[in-house]
Amino acid sequence: MDQFSLVIGDKNLSSWSMRAWLAAKASELPFKEILVPLDQPETKSELQKFSPSSKVPCLIHGDLRIWDSLAICEYIAELAPQKFLWPENKQTRAIARSYVSEMHSGFSGLRSQLSMDIRLRIEIRHLTHDTIDDIKRILFLWSEALAKSKGPFLFGEFGIADAFFTPVVFRFISYGVQIQSPIIKKYMEHIQNYDHVKKWVEAGLSEKPRPPF
Repeated sequence: MDQFSLVIGDKNLSSWSMRAWLAAKASELPFKEILVPLDQPETKSELQKFSPSSKVPCLIHGDLRIWDSLAICEYIAELAPQKFLWPENKQTRAIARSYVSEMHSGFSGLRSQLSMDIRLRIEIRHLTHDTIDDIKRILFLWSEALAKSKGPFLFGEFGIADAFFTPVVFRFISYGVQIQSPIIKKYMEHIQNYDHVKKWVEAGLSEKPRPPF
């Protein structure tokens, strides 16, 4: 298969880029990484060279452009069916897709109050009701999936569902969200220790902070 390119933003900050990149790495398909720094004067014009939406991530495969993280992950899963980025069982796969779709379109409270910043470490003192509800919902989803799969990841092996929730793990860490469940703590440890996640985090921490223009 011809190599594809994946256009991403800053690894410290771009949660949507992280999702697509992790799926691409889990597929073990060869790809070229194109990183465009975000929130800079030239960001939009640079992204317009690659992405129809002028946003990240964007997958480029020949003449094809795919500019949505979930669509990118679906395409990658089709290119590497042997990696089972979605669960093999049809019913489990439908549940995994429901998890990913909910993450893709929901949790606006969490997104607005706890934006991803991997290097950030603070103890947040006030969470909005919406953010609290989002956290409770995510913890419930994780608990349900892990109780059935027995881990180490949500549906057994690392897949698209885990790629989509990985930025949430780092949001919880960055803002000091207290986790009581041993099962969820263990899941978060598995995410942090997953080889491709470790490489993304190392790269993100090595990025020089750039002031927004």
